[in-house]
Amino acid sequence: MNSRTVASRRPAAPITAVLAASALASATGITALTGVAAAQPTAPAHDVAERVILAPAADAARGMTVTFRAADQGAAVEYRPADGDAEPVRVDATPKGTALAGGVHQTAAMTDLAPATAYEYRIVTPGGDAGPWQRITTAPDGHAGPVDMLFFGDAQNGLTEEWRTTAQSAFAAVPDAELILQSGDMIDQAHLDGEWGDWYAAMDGKPATTPLLTAIGNHEFTVDPFATAYNNHYTHPANGPEILRNTTYYVDRSGVRIITLMANSIFLDQQREFLDTALADNPNQWSVVMFHQPVHNAGTARDDRSYGDAFAETIERHNVDLVLNGHDHAYARGHKTANVVDGVNTGPVYMVATAGSKFYETSADNPSWSGQGAERAVWAQQTSTFQKITVDACTMDVKAVITVEGDERVTSNDAAGAGTTLDEFTIDKCGEGKQVR
Repeated sequence: MNSRTVASRRPAAPITAVLAASALASATGITALTGVAAAQPTAPAHDVAERVILAPAADAARGMTVTFRAADQGAAVEYRPADGDAEPVRVDATPKGTALAGGVHQTAAMTDLAPATAYEYRIVTPGGDAGPWQRITTAPDGHAGPVDMLFFGDAQNGLTEEWRTTAQSAFAAVPDAELILQSGDMIDQAHLDGEWGDWYAAMDGKPATTPLLTAIGNHEFTVDPFATAYNNHYTHPANGPEILRNTTYYVDRSGVRIITLMANSIFLDQQREFLDTALADNPNQWSVVMFHQPVHNAGTARDDRSYGDAFAETIERHNVDLVLNGHDHAYARGHKTANVVDGVNTGPVYMVATAGSKFYETSADNPSWSGQGAERAVWAQQTSTFQKITVDACTMDVKAVITVEGDERVTSNDAAGAGTTLDEFTIDKCGEGKQVR
């Protein structure tokens, strides 16, 4: 089979098994566990900052963080309004950890920013070499819109080809996207620095100017039981449980509260409590919840109901607008059957997507949906997509666009071909209640 067919029909191991395997790898050696020698890491250059990733603060209108890799600690970030000649504010970067290939991952916060304002920032390495000024724009205050976001499922495999195709297709179609979301498994083997480099390179530096939010997947723990590489690359708001720092958090952006959970079969009670509180206290009109493993599996290889058991009641009770998942290497979008009134869904939308070359089988009969009182509106096998999410006042428009197809592609609506819209719907709150149409 080529790289665009079913890469694996066997789902990845549960996180408990992954953690055990990771500990074993530390004791016995990476090659024995993975069956292949570790890829050569990519060492950081000495005069530039690399893998620069911008992320919003909890209030995206007033703060951002910059996380990057440099050869030595002691870097700084300078930022200023883009228009004018104000002296830049200089913030010393905080070391996050030693990079897999040497060097140091670091982060700095840009604070006290004004809403809906253009800024520019640059990274100054310890030797005094300054990188280029990067232009960024803060979110508008409160409920102002519209806002375009991009959502990706798992990259994981095919990082230099299929993932790159998906990412570049998305950025070409939505060049002014203001936020990027990805629901975990950015890489396959977390201990291989080259994979992190390939994942980032596929985006041609886009995360340096467009804020990125991620969920942690099970593969971020592969041969890395404390998810060190994940935590080194990303810095998210510290408003979740301390034990789940950087993996469970929320961000408010243009009238949307985006809540990210760790999932991964551990600390589910703490995650559910955080989710309940974050939704109950949500001052925004819209809510999006993102985590890696689905409430309803898109593929037929597994029927894991633990995340439905953990989170579905809370999601349904608060009538979350959109739930974003990955993990299953197939596409599915649907809802609980009980929420259908006069043929229209009035409740949460559950979406699962994938973005790389790895695919799992699915079919018209999927017990993960039918067995949990849910139904799919659209599903697809061997089909990678990007998702454009546009929020404008009382509507949220979502479009899934095909980027990569396998030889055994099947779609429930016969959509086919790169650039073709696989799925499209609107969540409408302009009248009484909510309708998904």
